[in-house]
Amino acid sequence: MVYIQDSSGVMRHTRGERAAVVQDGVVVVEGGSPWPDGTRLVVSPLPVAGQDVCLQAESVIVAGFGLAGRCVADHLEKAGVRYTVIETNPATVATQRCLGRAIIEGDVRDEATLRAAGIETACVLALTIPDESAVLEATGIARRLRPDLYIIARTNYASAGMKALQLGANEVIKAEQAVAFMFHERLRRKLCQRPEASGPRDRLRANSLAPK
Repeated sequence: MVYIQDSSGVMRHTRGERAAVVQDGVVVVEGGSPWPDGTRLVVSPLPVAGQDVCLQAESVIVAGFGLAGRCVADHLEKAGVRYTVIETNPATVATQRCLGRAIIEGDVRDEATLRAAGIETACVLALTIPDESAVLEATGIARRLRPDLYIIARTNYASAGMKALQLGANEVIKAEQAVAFMFHERLRRKLCQRPEASGPRDRLRANSLAPK
């Protein structure tokens, strides 16, 4: 089974998402296609049970050590997974080395830097840097160096997320969708907590914001 994203960049947990299967080399949308002929789509396979990326036996490359990169590194460290951080700020690199972090100074778009970080043996590349153009360029370079590498890319907008998928990213985390989701959750909770939302019509309005 796969997910299909339309050209607007809509991917997971949205109305643009449809399940599909591959039959005789052709992607068949379950329930029929909601898009007109000629619509350009991106197809991304779902993980198969028992074939998930194994992080315990290999290592992860984390590009960037801002808030997102630090969160990823801390999670990997707690899980006992080996990782190497690539960071451009020399002061950050020096500080984190003193703290025992596996971190190197360099640009993730540089092949030599990727090799120094261990791209030949890494199982995942997490591109957490906020620079979309750098993420897109790094995605293409990493995919060329390692066709089997699992790449998670960060972008600000859905349009850039589509480009990242086209360049070889396996998953994309889009900031604008994350912000939209958080606004949805905050608004849903606020409206559901309104004291005056006691009548059938008000309850209906509040419940209409609940996730489907």
